[in-house]
Amino acid sequence: MKTSTILVACLLLSAVVKAQSSNNLPQLGLQHFASGFQYPMDIANCGDSRLFVVERLGKIWILDSAGNKSAEPFLDITNKVFTVFPFDYDERGLLGLAFHPNYPDSPYFYVNYIGHDSDSHIARFTVNPNNPDKAQKQSELMLLTVQQPKAADFVNHKGGCLKFGPDGYLYGTLGDGGSAGDPLNNAQNTRILLGKMFRIDVDHPDNVKDKNYSVPPTNPFVNVDKVKDEIWATGLRNPWRFSFDRKNGALWLPDVGQDKWEEINVEAAGSKGGNNFGWSCYEGVHNFKINGCDYNGMPYTFPIVEYKHTLDPCNSITGGFVYRGSQFKKMMGKYFYCDYCTGKFSTVFKYNATWLNIFLLQSTELVYVTFGEDVKGELYVADNVNGDIYHLVDSSDLGNKITAVPNSAQQQSNGVLNDLNAKIYPNPTHGQFSIELNASTQQQYKIIVTNMMGNEVLSETKTSVKGFNHWSFSTRLQKGFYMLHIQTDNGNIARKLVVE
Repeated sequence: MKTSTILVACLLLSAVVKAQSSNNLPQLGLQHFASGFQYPMDIANCGDSRLFVVERLGKIWILDSAGNKSAEPFLDITNKVFTVFPFDYDERGLLGLAFHPNYPDSPYFYVNYIGHDSDSHIARFTVNPNNPDKAQKQSELMLLTVQQPKAADFVNHKGGCLKFGPDGYLYGTLGDGGSAGDPLNNAQNTRILLGKMFRIDVDHPDNVKDKNYSVPPTNPFVNVDKVKDEIWATGLRNPWRFSFDRKNGALWLPDVGQDKWEEINVEAAGSKGGNNFGWSCYEGVHNFKINGCDYNGMPYTFPIVEYKHTLDPCNSITGGFVYRGSQFKKMMGKYFYCDYCTGKFSTVFKYNATWLNIFLLQSTELVYVTFGEDVKGELYVADNVNGDIYHLVDSSDLGNKITAVPNSAQQQSNGVLNDLNAKIYPNPTHGQFSIELNASTQQQYKIIVTNMMGNEVLSETKTSVKGFNHWSFSTRLQKGFYMLHIQTDNGNIARKLVVE
């Protein structure tokens, strides 16, 4: 059974509504910041006013605080990086960047790239001591090389994100190696790093084992038989862009789903690690191939938020950050992410042990592949098609004076918290249950019940009236656990439904 941090995910309590009104939701906007990049993959800062933009082909460029791009790349390792044109489902290239937390005293940065051997390489480079806008290309020090599957249909799910945690250790993620459905059962295999998050100490080489890093003694599986010491967490499919909350140190770890569910996991600061996030036994909170996933024996951990795929054949979560900047008060403390395929931007935040998932902005033309955070905590997002960088803003604080994004529209947030303040009873139930809520306006609600395999066992669309609504449902569900989803155009909640 999965441990419970999601089972009441996103359910709004009345106390939340009293504490939080729709006026406290930001009117999310994208303000153009910079242009001229070819397939940007990551955005990072080094502790000063500069931003560093990673291109998939193997270059890293610098942006100053005004969005001006450097005339020459900070680093060019295109000769080392392997990638393919056209991309299609090939996800290889230069994928991640992180600067040493003590930079510039420790003048190092770390990258994750796929080499010409098609394997993942985590390497350290040194910044030129005479020119902080130039890296020393010949200074590469290899830390980790992780073997990837070589078959032609294993060109995706490479992960590649790197971040230093508040503990000073380097964290990184690797996908399950590719194809679909994790056919090699890599994510649950503790003898390899595919489908895992790892944590290493880059400041203390292990001379005994001839490694340019060491394993922190507090890693959860140190000296555990048949488990690699570097592993921090298992059960990941393609964790695309994790981050640490710079205020409280919490780890936010989204994972791209297979066919039905995208998910967001959160690990509190001070966690001892060792979580198994479920793939490929589970997709979100739903059984995927529970009888054939080669379960590694570690207890499963639920995501705090999941959202169901739309009728569009593609959904893919792009993980973001918790906003800790100072410009936009309504964004403060909220986690922002988007979907690469649908262009939908959303926010997740917590009140009274309740996680809320609210849709804020729809942009259907561009594809946003990564977020970044500057030294002041402001957030940025990269468009993978046109090579533009945008600043995430609350347009209501800017008087709506922002550059329009093509084919974008702000989601209507007025009353959304009241709209999702649903009461579901009885629960547990014998198959009959009711939903009560107060809607701010007439609108459509999608009511979906799924079993733990992720299959829909009930799907109805209800049209609300403005004000109080009561809907009753009579089912013949067998005894067991289900997930009840209530979806509107502006957000969703999910709750565990027990049938006795």
